[in-house]
Amino acid sequence: MTASPLIQSKIIELCEALVADGDIRSARDKAEAFLADDAAMSIYREMATLGRSLHQKQHHGEEPEGEEISRFHALQDSCEENPVISGFLAAQQILSGMAESVNAFVGKSLESGRVPTPEEMEKKGSCGEGCGCH
Repeated sequence: MTASPLIQSKIIELCEALVADGDIRSARDKAEAFLADDAAMSIYREMATLGRSLHQKQHHGEEPEGEEISRFHALQDSCEENPVISGFLAAQQILSGMAESVNAFVGKSLESGRVPTPEEMEKKGSCGEGCGCH
């Protein structure tokens, strides 16, 4: 279903506010700096690939070798010490957090048929009345 012209204009307005926001712009700059840094991307990619490999080994009941674990920890340390990589990771949290916030707000509005209050949006993990998590 296509959004009505009013909703489309409000979506555009929201997107304009997002791209104009200083925190969002800063996070995007950090993400772009990471993507432009081949050395940082290589270290991060190697750490992520080795991490997945170690996870798969454990998942299949295999014991990772000590050398693999040491290499993974060394790569983790390199990633944590690299300002471009740590900036990228912080940027990812900001950008995904904003996307989650927007999605949660819109979803709650669609579910309830009204604009949710800030207090309702602060509640995490609640899935409604009678669910047993209250």
